[in-house]
Amino acid sequence: MGIIQRSVSTLEKYMGGIPLAASLYSRPYKKVVEKEVHLAGIKATDRVLNIGCGAVPFTAVYLARLTGAMVLAQDRDPGAVAKALICLRNFRMQDRVEVLEGDSACFVPGGFDVAVVALQAAPKAAILNNLLAAMNPGARMVFRLPAPQFVKYYDILPQGVATLAEVRHNMQTLDASVLLEKPRHG
Repeated sequence: MGIIQRSVSTLEKYMGGIPLAASLYSRPYKKVVEKEVHLAGIKATDRVLNIGCGAVPFTAVYLARLTGAMVLAQDRDPGAVAKALICLRNFRMQDRVEVLEGDSACFVPGGFDVAVVALQAAPKAAILNNLLAAMNPGARMVFRLPAPQFVKYYDILPQGVATLAEVRHNMQTLDASVLLEKPRHG
């Protein structure tokens, strides 16, 4: 884990237990998640997985609020998972978002229709392979990509991965979200 990821993780763990701080911290990401919901066509009947939720699981919360879908948020850091559970109670979202500890580079729960993968989640190649193995046919995957000046600090998708569409973001570290789809056959 790089310096930026460690810093963000520490900051989120601190803010996760402070409702106002967590709310203010997550606010700029609402527009990001709105664009991703539209990009992937997420609806209330979809089973949604959020990989790399962190201690302030704002993506999972916004996904649930904006679509009405049930969301499973996964993170490999036990400390982040513990704080995420507190944060969900503070946001009164524990009935719409479930949190699971696990390294998505090693294991991804199956049967999901949509996955949204955080910028800091790594390694992307292993996560993508696990998603392709575990998700429903036709499932959509949204991967967040770093701004060009931050590529050396974040893991990226392997070269040659075909994306279907993308949305751009006006954020310092986050450049775009790209859409992939698991083939329906084969």
